[in-house]
Amino acid sequence: MNASSTKSATIFDAELWVRENLREALSLKPETLQAVAGFALLWNLFEGRVCKNHANVGAFHRITQNLQSSPKLEELVNESISFYRSRYVDGQEMKTIFFRLNFRCNDRRDHVESVLKGEVDKFGDKVLALLIIAYRIRNNVFHGLKSASIWDDQAKNISEASRVLSLIIEAKGDYIFEKLGRVR
Repeated sequence: MNASSTKSATIFDAELWVRENLREALSLKPETLQAVAGFALLWNLFEGRVCKNHANVGAFHRITQNLQSSPKLEELVNESISFYRSRYVDGQEMKTIFFRLNFRCNDRRDHVESVLKGEVDKFGDKVLALLIIAYRIRNNVFHGLKSASIWDDQAKNISEASRVLSLIIEAKGDYIFEKLGRVR
């Protein structure tokens, strides 16, 4: 049964529909579609709960100003910085792929560059840079700048952005279940 012929009472299978209808999606790995779907879900939670439905660089700056640091959170943030540093920096130069994030005027590209080059090392500045990267990935994915044909190449990038969002949601949210070993 294909996705478009299912009854309205069942859950629509978007992944199946994509695979049946988009040529560029035929070869996508299942984990790629899972990464994109997971990112959409986490962005929704992040923007709605942490940003109060107003995600922008100014909101990210306010979030980082009163974000409580912990050794575990700092370790996880540093891991994400390392991931993006290896992806976007070559020595002290930004790789071409960095500019494909398509920064806009108010996106503080200079701040992100400084953090990734190791010129700025404060915890809040690192978190801000990571949130800006996630925001650029969000805009590129949600506004069609990253087509399905390149998603396999972007899966780790998108997945890392999801991990960043989950860290901040957990560190900021009262709506997260209390558990042992929490990032907060």
